[in-house]
Amino acid sequence: MSAASRRLPAVLLCLAALATVSAACDGGGSGGASGGPGETPSQSASSIFDKPSVTVAVKKGQPGFNTRSGEEYEYAGFETDLLNALADDVGFKKYTHDIPSLRREDILLDQGADLVIATYTITDARDEKIDFTAPYMKTYQGILVQKGDSEIVKLKDVDGKRVCSASGSTSDPGSVEGEQAQKSIRETLGQNVKPGFRKDYKTCVKELADGNFDAVWTDRLVLEGFAHQKPYEDDVKVVEDIKIDKQQYYGIGIREKHGADCRRLNRSLKKFLDTRWRMTFQQHFPDLAEGDFEQRYKPSDSEFENYRATSCGAK
Repeated sequence: MSAASRRLPAVLLCLAALATVSAACDGGGSGGASGGPGETPSQSASSIFDKPSVTVAVKKGQPGFNTRSGEEYEYAGFETDLLNALADDVGFKKYTHDIPSLRREDILLDQGADLVIATYTITDARDEKIDFTAPYMKTYQGILVQKGDSEIVKLKDVDGKRVCSASGSTSDPGSVEGEQAQKSIRETLGQNVKPGFRKDYKTCVKELADGNFDAVWTDRLVLEGFAHQKPYEDDVKVVEDIKIDKQQYYGIGIREKHGADCRRLNRSLKKFLDTRWRMTFQQHFPDLAEGDFEQRYKPSDSEFENYRATSCGAK
């Protein structure tokens, strides 16, 4: 037998092995564990939706978005209904627990939660640590004051006042890195503002009602929730003519390397925006659901698609 003839079986075995490896790489189910376009297996973690239950971190003390009450002490609000819709559409069981703003990135990084749905503003600083879906809500920032307050009418009137916000929020200089970025947040309301930070907005609003602060600063829609629902609807109001900074867009936080899961959520979010967003908003923010409320609070198709293009680790 010639040397070439002796080598032929070995070559055929190698080709067969390569074909087997190729088939294994191309195969696999359609679940979230598979990598999406541009992803390699090493870049994609196993799907969170394959777990017995998905742990979701939420906020319980924000009227309109999420509150907890009643005999069963169940969550209720816009974000609760959003989560239920996503769970039904994607097909996962969920376990929810409450977190403050300050803990949102940490709880994802420490694997204490799989998702965060908690009025979570999409920012570049946060996006360096975790991934976001496209947005489901947008709002400007604003100022909440006591019902009888007549001193704070314009933004300039806030300078020198005692202002409360939540630690870890976009109103907290400590939430960003870099002296210039922190200075920009500090000076948003004026150089002489006396800031105070609490674990959540519920505490801020209570202290405002008690007279410990002159104002609360955060996203206007969050403030509207407190101003239009018990127990503070008779005590506080949103200052009508104060609109602060650029719009905030809320997305769902998820750990990095879960691009396929994140994109599944994007598809479900788009379906929710198209079919259930209006009804859900009307139910939980009835006093705001008039006029052009969708234009003010619902991300437009173009806004959603622009964010989707850079979401889920695509930046």
